[in-house]
Amino acid sequence: MDNNFKQTLFPVKEVPAETSFNHINKNTGYKFIVREDTNEVLSCMTNEYKLIKNEEILEKAIPIIEDRGGILVEENLFGDGARASWQWKFPEVEVDVGDGDLMNPTINIGNSYDGSSEANAIAGAFRLICSNGLVIGITFGKGSTRHSIWTKKNNFEEIISGVINSVENIFKTDFRDLIDTELNKNDIVKLIKLFPESHTESLFQYIIAHEPKTYWDLLNAATWVATHQMKRNVEATHKFESKIYSTVSNLAKKQIAIA
Repeated sequence: MDNNFKQTLFPVKEVPAETSFNHINKNTGYKFIVREDTNEVLSCMTNEYKLIKNEEILEKAIPIIEDRGGILVEENLFGDGARASWQWKFPEVEVDVGDGDLMNPTINIGNSYDGSSEANAIAGAFRLICSNGLVIGITFGKGSTRHSIWTKKNNFEEIISGVINSVENIFKTDFRDLIDTELNKNDIVKLIKLFPESHTESLFQYIIAHEPKTYWDLLNAATWVATHQMKRNVEATHKFESKIYSTVSNLAKKQIAIA
């Protein structure tokens, strides 16, 4: 367990939000989620919110992931720890999508202390060809559980198993449409418009240097920019990545329907 991983497991506590009148404390129906190592307030939540600690999720997830051959490749904290994510790849499941371009399934586990997201697991894809170990934002399966209903007996283990199964199945069956469908050049413009203006030039230059002929090539162009040019420690990058695969996949489906 490296230091970066340990830093995502910082201690947190709940502190009642109270008012005082005539030396009598009254609960307001809210509570603060406080990071104990820094005493920083991460959020103010209603009393219905059930604190799900990062280590609680990982205690359920890691044994299943490791049993399926998963290897931790990335961990991130956002908002000074209010949100966290961890990512594993599964090197035993490998797909050659052409010319030695190898991909592995990944699973991303996420949690928040500010109510911005549920405890969740998202299945995606990882490119071995990217030697810097960065992930492509391709989402094939997702499961989550609300903080308001979390219990120690929660079935988060079943969620983990389900999303792993979904990404493995898609790796084995659903990549062919992207690989085999000839690209409609007009769709290049549609993809460029998806990108933030600050990165459209990078995408344009990549497309000039690596002329895409299929929708798989178009996906490669988009994900190269996302993984090599956009900042990995910025939350907006991760949100943007989640749009890439669905956008290119939908463009491919429309082209197949026309053909």
